Amino acid sequence: MSRRLMMTAVIAVLFSFSFLTACDKAENSPGKEEQGNEAQQQSNSSEGLQPEPGAELLVWESKGPEFDFLKAISVEFEKKYGVKVKVEAVPAIDSVKKLTTDGPAGIGADVFSAPHDQLGNAVTAGLMLENDVFDEKTTNEFMSSAISGVKYQGVLYGFPTAIDTYALFYNKKLMDKAPQTYEDIINFAVTYNDPANKKFAFMWDVAQLYQSYSFLAGYGGYVFGNEGTDANDIGLNNVKAIEGAKFLQSLKQILPINVNDMNDNIITGFFQEGKTAAIINGPWLISNLSKDNLDYGVAPLPLLPNGEHPKSFSGIRALYVNSYTKYPAAAKLFASFATNKENLKLRFEMTTQLPPRNDLTNDPILTENPNALAFLEQAKYSTPMPSIPEMGNVWQPASAAIASIWNDNQDPAAALNKAVEQIKTAMKTKH
Repeated sequence: MSRRLMMTAVIAVLFSFSFLTACDKAENSPGKEEQGNEAQQQSNSSEGLQPEPGAELLVWESKGPEFDFLKAISVEFEKKYGVKVKVEAVPAIDSVKKLTTDGPAGIGADVFSAPHDQLGNAVTAGLMLENDVFDEKTTNEFMSSAISGVKYQGVLYGFPTAIDTYALFYNKKLMDKAPQTYEDIINFAVTYNDPANKKFAFMWDVAQLYQSYSFLAGYGGYVFGNEGTDANDIGLNNVKAIEGAKFLQSLKQILPINVNDMNDNIITGFFQEGKTAAIINGPWLISNLSKDNLDYGVAPLPLLPNGEHPKSFSGIRALYVNSYTKYPAAAKLFASFATNKENLKLRFEMTTQLPPRNDLTNDPILTENPNALAFLEQAKYSTPMPSIPEMGNVWQPASAAIASIWNDNQDPAAALNKAVEQIKTAMKTKH
């Protein structure tokens, strides 16, 4: 889906900055090592960490309810620690790029929000401090998939705020219950589909790897090996991924539209108009549907013909600490404070973005919300998008392969083999 792909748009620019940024930081950041040592000396445990005297923090977050949340808890943080916090509206997808210049200049945010798939570029550019003081606490308190998403090369950097994945939205007036399997959807389509009147049982943004990955991965395909960290091991064209692509291709019988005539806006519009019975989308769609008085439900993705759960991509929203901050202790305290149980519960109330804390999964705020539970259930079968810089080379070739498989009925093995060769060539060229 396009919004997700925008997160990776800055990758090529960031990678070119990485070496210069790292050198500049080493030469022009006197005292940063001493500040880090001072913060460490204050305490080796999260309980004893105290903010530096006179600390003031600048925080970047996207404009919207997540921004309003940080503004609200900043007041409470100042009451507790005596540290003033200014929250500035900077889109999360732009924060890493902005920090490549603002960080060395000393005007960057002390704490900033960023999607996890930019983590590799940010670390390579020397822009982030490790989540070291709170690492054990964070690891124990958050879902393993969220922790995996905010680690890079085995090191924890992020403080997770939300986990995003996609699930199945279905129209309750058209479907008596949520389909449990894709076979259920195929059988429903036999009596429901009416292409001439643009009525379809099921739609998703086919050409976007973000959503179609669930079919490939559900059969055993993957992007990179070793939990998305080994760029030398590409699994998009292994035997299992090809099997998943063949099933994906078979679904054109119930969705006879070329990918050029489908996008997220068209698919959502069909669902809102009551023409499409079920679609794949993320929790961000809920706020739009709430205005339509549409009787809908959300369910985990249906089981594949092999009996397995589709493995959706997930994105982890998180806060990170700028490596150029003058106040590392205060910044880490704020990031930890913002992601504690009480505050992430408040964040869910304000944003409806799913909190990835283990101690909130059984909280009534989630258990009494069937839509949230459906996304959390699907999140159990999700895989964080790889955050290594090489991921930027994957999206376009993979999407083109899926489009040719769908539009032109191309052999899935040939299409995926070609995509993988293009990915490998792009990686060699950028090295």
